[in-house]
Amino acid sequence: MREIHDFGHAFGVRPRAVVILGSSLAAFVLAVLASGGVAARAAESAHSVTWDRYSLLVDGKRLFVWSGEMHPFRLPSPGLWRDVLEKMKANGYNAVSIYVDWGYHSPKPGVYDFTGVRDLDRFLDIANDVGIYVIARPGPYINAETDAGGFPDWLATTPGRARTNNATYMSYTDEWQSHIDPIIARHQVTNGTGTVLLYEIENEYANNVGSPVGQEYMAHLYAKARADGITVPIFHNDKGRNGFWVPGDPGAPDLYAFDGYPGGTCSTSGNPGTPGTPPDWGYFGVGGRKGGASASPSTPGFVAEFGGGWFDPWGDALFGGAGYPCMRVREGPGYEREYYLTNVANGLKLQNIYMTFGGTSWGWLPAPVVYTSYDYGAAFDEARQPTAKVPTMKELGYFVQSVEPLWKVDPGSPALVTASNASVKVYHLVNPDTGTHFYFPRPATSSARGDLTFTFPVDTADGDYPVVPQEGALELKGLDMKALTADYDLGAQHLVYSTSELMTHGAIGGRDVALLVGRDDQSGETVLRYASRPSVSVLAGDVSVSWDGTRGDLRLDTRTTGSRGCWSRAAAGRGRCSSCSPTTRPPRRSGARTPLRGRCSSAVRPSCATPRCTAAHSRSRATRARQATSKCGLPPT
Repeated sequence: MREIHDFGHAFGVRPRAVVILGSSLAAFVLAVLASGGVAARAAESAHSVTWDRYSLLVDGKRLFVWSGEMHPFRLPSPGLWRDVLEKMKANGYNAVSIYVDWGYHSPKPGVYDFTGVRDLDRFLDIANDVGIYVIARPGPYINAETDAGGFPDWLATTPGRARTNNATYMSYTDEWQSHIDPIIARHQVTNGTGTVLLYEIENEYANNVGSPVGQEYMAHLYAKARADGITVPIFHNDKGRNGFWVPGDPGAPDLYAFDGYPGGTCSTSGNPGTPGTPPDWGYFGVGGRKGGASASPSTPGFVAEFGGGWFDPWGDALFGGAGYPCMRVREGPGYEREYYLTNVANGLKLQNIYMTFGGTSWGWLPAPVVYTSYDYGAAFDEARQPTAKVPTMKELGYFVQSVEPLWKVDPGSPALVTASNASVKVYHLVNPDTGTHFYFPRPATSSARGDLTFTFPVDTADGDYPVVPQEGALELKGLDMKALTADYDLGAQHLVYSTSELMTHGAIGGRDVALLVGRDDQSGETVLRYASRPSVSVLAGDVSVSWDGTRGDLRLDTRTTGSRGCWSRAAAGRGRCSSCSPTTRPPRRSGARTPLRGRCSSAVRPSCATPRCTAAHSRSRATRARQATSKCGLPPT
């Protein structure tokens, strides 16, 4: 069975073209819940966490890590930790990265507090309950715009020199690790007792890289973590892609990671401006030790911090009085698509967005460079509310977790496909095992942004298509980037290509269900391969259907208009009956029932049984989203 619906509102996504290969909205909800790559609640058995040059592997299965940063100490209310983690999980994240502030837990030498708002055990238990991986970053130095970078104030009164191999200083870091490491160790994936996936030593350590002072210090932190029972992979975050602490170097840990904040900030006049051209920090970059992921070709591309905003200094001078909302505009949905997908196109398989929820720097926690709010212009604001940045992160997060061939890709041949418009750059990746192709078109440079129309060639094992789409053109408007999939098996169905973006898919009740998304008022062209022509009925919406008997291609051309309801349905020789009928709200207190538009009843068997969609429309968009998600089995977002 093949259907096309527009159910964007029901899942916190703006109205878009949605293609569903399946029976009903309810079936799609199950597909989303079953989508691959999301961490489930840990079982009480040990698991292996390994890696190769493509990705992490958990029990031998590849994992694309799509992570967001939050800090429990910036939300000192344990009852609200679950709220943030569940919102992240429901909106496409499969991991959360956390700093642990040494000074927050240690008011004086030898005294440590992990109770109440400082109960890290409780936070990690909640992460396990939610089913989200944790990247633990306990320092001892963390930066994070915290006072003394997370060092306790009393450390400044002790002899020795911090962040070196000084014996006195390392005796205090030993004391810290002896308290924090056992807590983290109790919650490791490798123990089967939690979801801690990775552990960082130090952070942005650029001192004494080539001398025993730094090398012995880093080696000491690593050895101490292992002695304390840390068995997950250990990494370090290299500030600014210097090629420091690459595996194999003296004192280096297991994995190389780096950070970058290339999106810039608002101007001092309060103008959000426009980010520049996204950098290539992987396959398509300059290469070598300073090229990002290329510094460590034997480990997966890992950006431990990638800008999801920026901190606002005292007096709001940097943002010209416009505050964090200005950053949320500058690094909004278009920035997320263009920058984060450029990372995906460059082969980065571990991507952590700093920040995803910033929170508040209470008391004496903040460094002098920031004030109390650490909102950061993040996807979830300081009050934990989702912003306009969240739906895009959800679409991207579901995509990178659901489409498994993306987890192992190399540059295609050619690596950059020539589009019909020279202002468009098209990255091309191929999975060497499945032959699945991925195309990532974006404006070639920031100066090329505008209303760009173009076509490009698709050449896979399914055949050569010199002009895609075959009719019309693709569009890129302003800051934007697309992730397009070709030569891919959607269960028993085969996708030749689509100029809409595959968000997720799954097998539901013996049928294959897929969701494709696109921009408002843009066209999409989806081609599926069949041995014989299937029958197609259009329920509603702007859909045209064509058949190429020579190739066996069923082509569906759609136009997103923002309308809601059922769009089309196809059946391949199995009998069909379907309808898109008016429906009613639950009775008002007076007993009256009010007809609604676009509630779908569709048959999935020749018997014409008609399970009905359970997502109701309502007057309020927010209410509509809450009703749809809760009634269909998803947590409200």
